[in-house]
Amino acid sequence: MVVSKAWTLRQHFQGFPKASDFHLREETLPQPKNGQVLLEAVFLSVDPYMRPYSQTMMKEGDVMIGSQVAK
Repeated sequence: MVVSKAWTLRQHFQGFPKASDFHLREETLPQPKNGQVLLEAVFLSVDPYMRPYSQTMMKEGDVMIGSQVAK
């Protein structure tokens, strides 16, 4: 059993983002099927473009996007 964690947008932020603007959600993932792989995120990018993107393309409760390095 693998528990996944994802940052979600709790509310659209004004000014400097605060921890209360986000929520760390956990969910149990099923076992990978034949031909699938399971990766662990090591680094996650947090970039300036995420501010205007989150305000125009995301609704509250959506998972935050970003590039990552995984193993």
